Amino acid sequence: MGDVNQRLFLTRAIPRAGGPVLEVGSRDYGNTTSFRDVFAGDEYLGIDLSPGKDVDQVLDLAAGTGELAERHFALAICCSVLEHVRRPWEMAANITRLLRPGGMAYIAVPWVWRYHAYPDDYFRFSWAGVAELFPQLHWTHRALSTNVPDEFVEITGNGENLDNAFAKYVQSPGGERKYLPYFMVHMLGVRA
Repeated sequence: MGDVNQRLFLTRAIPRAGGPVLEVGSRDYGNTTSFRDVFAGDEYLGIDLSPGKDVDQVLDLAAGTGELAERHFALAICCSVLEHVRRPWEMAANITRLLRPGGMAYIAVPWVWRYHAYPDDYFRFSWAGVAELFPQLHWTHRALSTNVPDEFVEITGNGENLDNAFAKYVQSPGGERKYLPYFMVHMLGVRA
């Protein structure tokens, strides 16, 4: 499940999956946007840590792939999940294992956001951090979004100072304070 900007990024970058789709963190919490209807013509499997609406299988992908077939999925969607995983590098390795060669992964993670425990909150990731988690993927699309619908900025080069362009400065009793808005990192990668 995702937010409006995650859905926009995904549907623009991947209008068709071309095969089985895996959604990691598919449980509908009532305030999220579904991806299931986008790929209605494809096999679609939603997994999550606990049962609920839009969960087809309960599975902790950080602990293993269970009975899921390796190299099976044409697309893996993992939005707003990795920050809640104690060992995200293990989950990333398992997602990669489940992708077929040439398969795509859409990863969206918060870069700047409040603490939000589902069930806990461990990490924030830069685009470079996401790339390190998935060394077998070649990244074809990278962007930042704010919480404003359809407000995206493409990440080019190393992305240095990209987030600073959105900074706001406010006078406080201690002096000028710098604030960054909410930022989500969106990345689309292809498995070699």
